[in-house]
Amino acid sequence: KGGTVGRGGNPETFKAIMAHAPNTIRGQFRVTEQGEMIFKNFGVLSRAERTLDIFTAAVCAEQHIARASPTTEYRNLMEVLSEKSCEAYRSIVRGDPRFVPYFRSATPELELGSLMIGSRPAKRKASGGVESLRAIPWIFAWTQTRLNLPTWLGVGEALNDVLSQKKTADKIKLMYNDWGSFKTTIDLVEMVLAKSEPVIAKHYDDTLVHDEKAQELGAAIRSIHLMTEKSVLELTNHKKLGENNELLTKALAVRNPYVDALNILQVETLKRVRATDNTGDEKKKKLLMDALLTTITGISNGMGNTG
Repeated sequence: KGGTVGRGGNPETFKAIMAHAPNTIRGQFRVTEQGEMIFKNFGVLSRAERTLDIFTAAVCAEQHIARASPTTEYRNLMEVLSEKSCEAYRSIVRGDPRFVPYFRSATPELELGSLMIGSRPAKRKASGGVESLRAIPWIFAWTQTRLNLPTWLGVGEALNDVLSQKKTADKIKLMYNDWGSFKTTIDLVEMVLAKSEPVIAKHYDDTLVHDEKAQELGAAIRSIHLMTEKSVLELTNHKKLGENNELLTKALAVRNPYVDALNILQVETLKRVRATDNTGDEKKKKLLMDALLTTITGISNGMGNTG
């Protein structure tokens, strides 16, 4: 389901299937593949065979590997985490009046609707706030700035609250080790945090966000990102993000310098595109929009996902 974690996707298909509760698959598994993932997983014959091998192996293995069902205690703690994370997420995305102006200026969200990408309009309605956005451009815009906000926002507040109490701290660490579904979820969040670059996101804010209150919100969000990193590391007992994923660590070391440069180019291009809105120079704007599309494509490829 989906390609990105923020939309419910999991790039590690085998682990995702094995994380299902016992007796839920029973030899049958139906999956909806997003457009970009169809090409990635099935666009080349050898890759399509490998993808189907993984699905088949996981569905078969799931029937023969014993996995404990989550205890009532774990379920209750999960309810607490769910409520706290949802409240924290909504307090910013829906409850903070600074959020929509910040989102519109700090990301290429406004420009996405003008580019001929995607199979559907960026919004369900021509006007409207965040709630009118489709899921893909909502994730896409934050992926471009390397903040990946929809994936981790709310997680840190919930974990921090539970980890700050001795009784629940011990319990959630046991839950991470014992409950495959919860462990998989936390590992996915850790992976996205490892791929995020708040310093790059700050450069977007410094260059493109002119409203002082929106800038303050951006700084607050980056502080929450840092707190989320610390909470995840405490729960997983890792010293650095992604230390249990050697392949990801090596990939980031190779590609980040190139993606960083593309982000710097994108910020400058966005600045110039928005300046042409006031001058009415359509020829110059078209040239800049072509350049913007090039940076978007490059960052998407470098990040390994879009929306």
